[in-house]
Amino acid sequence: MDNIEVANVFGVKKEMVLSYIEREQVDQKFKRALKTDNHIVVYGASKQGKSTLRRKHVSMDEEVLIQCVPNHDIVSIYSSILRQSGVQMETSISEKVLSHDDSDSKAKIKAKIPLFGEVDAEFGGKEGESNERIVNYKSIEINIEIAQDIGEVLNGISFNKFIVLENFHYLDDEIQKRLAFDLRTFQDMGVRVIILGIWRERNRLNQFNGDLIDRIIEIPVEPWEDKDFDLVIDKGCKLLNISFSDSIKNNIKNYSFGNIGIVQELCKELCFAYGVLLKKPLHENFYDEKYLQKAIQIKVEDYTSRHERALESIADASRHYESGLFLPYYIVKIIVLSDVLELKSGIKRPILHNKIKEVHHEPDRVRAGDMTNLLHGLSKLQSKKSIIPPLFDYDRSDKRLKVIDSTLLFFLKFSDVNDVLEEIPNPVDDSAQAELF
Repeated sequence: MDNIEVANVFGVKKEMVLSYIEREQVDQKFKRALKTDNHIVVYGASKQGKSTLRRKHVSMDEEVLIQCVPNHDIVSIYSSILRQSGVQMETSISEKVLSHDDSDSKAKIKAKIPLFGEVDAEFGGKEGESNERIVNYKSIEINIEIAQDIGEVLNGISFNKFIVLENFHYLDDEIQKRLAFDLRTFQDMGVRVIILGIWRERNRLNQFNGDLIDRIIEIPVEPWEDKDFDLVIDKGCKLLNISFSDSIKNNIKNYSFGNIGIVQELCKELCFAYGVLLKKPLHENFYDEKYLQKAIQIKVEDYTSRHERALESIADASRHYESGLFLPYYIVKIIVLSDVLELKSGIKRPILHNKIKEVHHEPDRVRAGDMTNLLHGLSKLQSKKSIIPPLFDYDRSDKRLKVIDSTLLFFLKFSDVNDVLEEIPNPVDDSAQAELF
């Protein structure tokens, strides 16, 4: 293994990097959960190892993967599960069913279920003899919106894989709520689901359906402790035949804000700054802080365009608020001006409310109800503005606004906040300017 590449050891990528380590409180808990009959929910901030954890312990042959997107609905999700499981959808039928004074629509399809091993046919003569397995199908009519029907079809084909719903947080709240209720049905029918989402609050799905208590196992991928980062860095360095000085290692950990993705990227860029692309034939020690500063600058530049665009997009939503309070703009302003350590732990709602009133152009008009509407709608606002992954999440149980993409903290730490704010148009000034004309 003399040609080990730095890019395969450190960094954030689709494939698992060689510096991956297993953590008792995460990996072992996940492996134990796989052996139960419960659904599994893996949650945490962006780039904290949720997908990597799944790929480490669940092979592609053991899963049906759904990459959730904002426009997914129940029909598209369940249709994809059936297609990937070998079930053919023959026809679609739209049937109106009257219920009291209202009308309801049921999406019905004819599903063709494969019946394996029905016929073996022989082709060819003595020289080119071959056997081909012929698969017959049985057609049944199902309602693709009903979990019971989906479960019956999957049981009919002896389905024994995990259904993985990745990026669950992108789904509309109503779709998440609907799936939370369907999970109960799936578990009763022996259909297992693994959900991965970007949030930091416990019992998220239980809030949608209290009947899920004791039916799901939650695996938070955070926190990453310093000892975990040490293990990752040391494992990667050993593979590359290099070492980092204690000072550089401590700075990498301090600047990561507890995010393994940032640690991985800084380690990779530090190696590149030293001109190291492959495993060193002779051991080399990295101790010069200027190379770490170069790595930091590269990552700041990488993150700048995304975060400036995202913050501007959230602030721009103020223009659509008829009240004229421009609260999305002010929440962005508070985030940018806040201390990054305070942002890391999250801002309590009363504190956030007071901070906004301190800088607001009409502080007496900012009511508690306005804050509720803003914070509860923050997830949908970010989705609507195509901010992927989201930057913020409001924990309703803890009543705290949290940054769930630590690269934003890294960006703010090493940027001039005044320059950042200058890039974000002030809707108050724009509104006053418009009134002049």
